[in-house]
Amino acid sequence: MINANAIILPISLSLELWLLALLFRRGVRHHFPVFFSYGALLAPVTFARLLTFTNYPKYFMVFWSTDAVLLLLGLAALHEVFRWVYRAFYEFWWFRLIYYGTIVLVLFITVRNAMVHPAVQAHPVVSLVLNMGIAINLLQAGIAALFAALSKPLAIPHRRYSFGIVAGFAASSLGPFAGYFARSIFGKNVDFFTQYASAVPYILALLIWLLAFSKPEPEERAWTPPMPPDEMLRLVHGYLSVLGAKRKDDER
Repeated sequence: MINANAIILPISLSLELWLLALLFRRGVRHHFPVFFSYGALLAPVTFARLLTFTNYPKYFMVFWSTDAVLLLLGLAALHEVFRWVYRAFYEFWWFRLIYYGTIVLVLFITVRNAMVHPAVQAHPVVSLVLNMGIAINLLQAGIAALFAALSKPLAIPHRRYSFGIVAGFAASSLGPFAGYFARSIFGKNVDFFTQYASAVPYILALLIWLLAFSKPEPEERAWTPPMPPDEMLRLVHGYLSVLGAKRKDDER
């Protein structure tokens, strides 16, 4: 039987190298340094996995250690893009409290759950990474959903690079979440499903990022926030004033 990694890893590595070349070409490192770091790390990680996948003990150590790093760096990269587009929202203390508080709370619950209720048939480190995977992929899906939900009422103009990055993380988050969740509940019996549940959406994310960076965007559009923070702030204050007035009317 052919090991699925013999097919998946070379495909991923080819796409990752192509993506890295595009990130260099578009100057992403100067504007989204965290996402660039994430993209630059993908190929070395996949290459290390490709070298070790035939040796399970070594592959085990390489896979789970690198997975934890990529999970955290991916979350930071998505946050970087979200903050770049919706910078004005960070002027509101309640938004910062809810946004950062939710991230910290979810990660705290994840670590605690991994210690108190470890995953079935899993090493403690693997159990922690599995729980981190569930939490971080849910957070990524939530941030991507919030990104999309805010774009319509605020009429945010489309930006090829930033919107493409968010779409890629959105596509890659749900599959791994299902895989991590199944692995934590059913143990090694679902390793085959877990592998494909993570690999297929990840390759889809790579294709989305390749599409986003395949064509250059005009310089003044590419690296200028789609809406000036001051204008966004006025819009948000306007919405809040309307909601406040409506609430007072309802109370009467």
